[in-house]
Amino acid sequence: MSSLQVRPLREEDAATVARLFVESYGEARRMDADDVAEWLRNESLDPERLLVIVDDGRVVGYFDLWLEDDQVDIDVAAPGIWDEALDTAESTARALGAKRTRTFVVADHEVEPIVTGRGYRPIRTSWTMEIEFGVEAPAESPVPDGVDIRPYRHLEDEHALYEAHVEAFADHWEYHREPFEQWREFTVRSRNFDPALWLVAWAGDDVAGYALNFPERAGDPGYGWVGTLGVRRPWRRKGVGEALLRRSFAALHARGIRKVRLSVDAESPTGATRLYERAGMTVLRRSNTWEREL
Repeated sequence: MSSLQVRPLREEDAATVARLFVESYGEARRMDADDVAEWLRNESLDPERLLVIVDDGRVVGYFDLWLEDDQVDIDVAAPGIWDEALDTAESTARALGAKRTRTFVVADHEVEPIVTGRGYRPIRTSWTMEIEFGVEAPAESPVPDGVDIRPYRHLEDEHALYEAHVEAFADHWEYHREPFEQWREFTVRSRNFDPALWLVAWAGDDVAGYALNFPERAGDPGYGWVGTLGVRRPWRRKGVGEALLRRSFAALHARGIRKVRLSVDAESPTGATRLYERAGMTVLRRSNTWEREL
């Protein structure tokens, strides 16, 4: 990387790194300094794998590495130095023992021909979907008999919700059971966590499904975010998911939020894309996961 150097992310870099993501990806990766600083406080993230690229004392790029078995996921924001950043990220991944790397790119982004040239291939597509409301509150749908949807109770419901999440996502593409503490770091310890917006569908003492909603995502107050919506297998195709989704819309709308988004695997085995389309959501953008062997 010639004169470029790499060092761990510091809190004073946060505003610059947030700007690099916006410069790199526009609205698709809008964030602010507080979001970046939160990464340093996240106990599931290794600070030695959150790295900035420095040129003559100035931060000009960022990448981080997430190791899962022999695979490393690379997230990078390095406008103008994509190849140099990926060179270093892949070298670091090899040193960690990775056999392959993956990166996540918005469809038709300028980095697509760069990763193609480096031997990456697209292996999976996800959609960001959106719905927009007017002043009138969105309609809710009936809750199935025997199911009661209630706001999440923190900390009382925490472990039951986590176990329901693990079961609900067990058959999703390449899902790995995440440790409880890791799940907590990215959910209840998120800066936008608001238990009043989390909904849990109860069937007696069992969690049938849940929706983890946030008033905004990644420092972007322009829309509400359905972070995770899951239904356990015994309660699928009974209307639980739709009831949770539409009640989520109503809860966010009651906060004055008129636009709601979520992200979904375009090939979801549970039929999630059909549910969201039926509820009136449309595809805002497509993103692809790219992979290469090291």
